[in-house]
Amino acid sequence: MTRAQRKARKSHYGLRLLAGLFVACAVAYVLFGPKPTRSQAPTPKASFAEYTVKLSTPLSVSAAGMIIAASDGLFAQAGLRVRLVAGLDDDDAIAAVVADENTIGIASTAGFLKARSGGLPIVAFAGFYAVNPAEFYTLPEAKLLTPLDLEGKRIGYTPNSEFVAILNDFVSSNSLAQSRLFLMESNTPLQDLLDRKVDVLLGRRDVDGLELERLNIEYKILRPDAFGVHNPGPVFFAQERIFAQPNRLEKFLMATAGGWSAAYADLSRTVPIIANSVGTPLPTSLVSRLMDSQRSLLRPFGARFGEMDSIRIRTLQSQLLQRRAIQHPVDLTRAINYDIVKETYRHEATNLNRVEP
Repeated sequence: MTRAQRKARKSHYGLRLLAGLFVACAVAYVLFGPKPTRSQAPTPKASFAEYTVKLSTPLSVSAAGMIIAASDGLFAQAGLRVRLVAGLDDDDAIAAVVADENTIGIASTAGFLKARSGGLPIVAFAGFYAVNPAEFYTLPEAKLLTPLDLEGKRIGYTPNSEFVAILNDFVSSNSLAQSRLFLMESNTPLQDLLDRKVDVLLGRRDVDGLELERLNIEYKILRPDAFGVHNPGPVFFAQERIFAQPNRLEKFLMATAGGWSAAYADLSRTVPIIANSVGTPLPTSLVSRLMDSQRSLLRPFGARFGEMDSIRIRTLQSQLLQRRAIQHPVDLTRAINYDIVKETYRHEATNLNRVEP
């Protein structure tokens, strides 16, 4: 064999060896080499439905259920982001709701009916308190044991639909002599009581009662519901168009109920949270007393949280019409939505029935 033939064979062998090594490296790269990276889309953030709750009063212990629902993350768990905003009166809360469909308002039933009678597109969907929080207040030196004790006294009150309805109902239910009552409208009735300009104040437990407690002033009370006056309590309401998505309102109500349940389940934990969340920070001992005093307003015997009494609402409307506090009757089948509470209880009956008190 010639030298040229031997060189050609060696050359072919080398080429085959190189080719084999190349294939082996390629296979190894495919099996064990770095994997191609894919551009990952950013994880979408959780979507929350945002709502403002506009009160008709200063932010106080009356909002404890919502305060704890926010603090404990119950609204967030329901896919809601809720902001509590203090208000001045019914008109303030109603105006806020009319201006923004993502606002839930709280107002007296009388104030709500007046606004609805005036053509505003708002709908009530749950009770805030089951019992009206209005009470008569006097300082210790005044006698106030029975309705007759109001005769001959100067009675101060804020001139709104709620108090006017309660006064008229109280007078007629207890056969009081109208001529013996000295009714005095005022924008500062509590201060008038402290200054002895009036003898009796018709106010609210969660506003005037709280302020008297905060000022550490002794007082006496007379409750209208103890003498035949059973006006409905304040209500939650919203714009008509929000009811196109009723499940959000159901979630709001459920989280609020859960907040009330948690608030009363462990007062040692929740009272400091509430005390530091209200408009004017309150001593924890005062918050504890106020929490106890409002139990009967939330769930009186035989009532469930959030429920509205249709009979009392119809009776109140009749009284408002009779006294011309409202000019046109309200179609209550459209103005009051009872389905939100019903559906919430249907889905969450066990949890809602645990709501304190």
